[in-house]
Amino acid sequence: MLKLIITLLLLQTALFAESLDPNRYQKIKRILSQTGHMELEVMKQSVESIVSYPAPYLRTLSEEQGVRIYVKERSLMLLSYYPDGESETLLKSNVANQSLHPSLRTFSARSYRDGFVGKKADQVNAYLNQYRNDAKIGSAVRTLLDPKFKKNLNPSLEKQNEAESIKLKKKINP
Repeated sequence: MLKLIITLLLLQTALFAESLDPNRYQKIKRILSQTGHMELEVMKQSVESIVSYPAPYLRTLSEEQGVRIYVKERSLMLLSYYPDGESETLLKSNVANQSLHPSLRTFSARSYRDGFVGKKADQVNAYLNQYRNDAKIGSAVRTLLDPKFKKNLNPSLEKQNEAESIKLKKKINP
């Protein structure tokens, strides 16, 4: 009996610790619900002013029923800044989900590429390559896979790529 009580208390503590703060969630939702064009970097800073690691909030928001598509798109795009295992699973699942709105699939593909290409480029390219000929998102995926298409990469990833390029040039041309 004592083991059961301890197990239940530990389970409850773990669940409570991982639950989302409803006030923070609503604040993040309000930021992403603002109409008009907002730069991704500005949204990221605004969301991080509420919680330092917003990935769980963004994942939840991207799946919430009744939320406008553009809010879900923004939350998916912001996930590229927080490339963890759960975000990767969600983004890949969205890309594969034929019944999901095409723009959400496209934004998931873009966010997956932006967030994970620096860590595992071959895996990202191989996964996205499966959807090159998809009737709804194939065109977008082909654009994402085009090596010339870099303008939509995250600024932080773009800076990282530039720094690596400079290091390589220094090694080649001392």
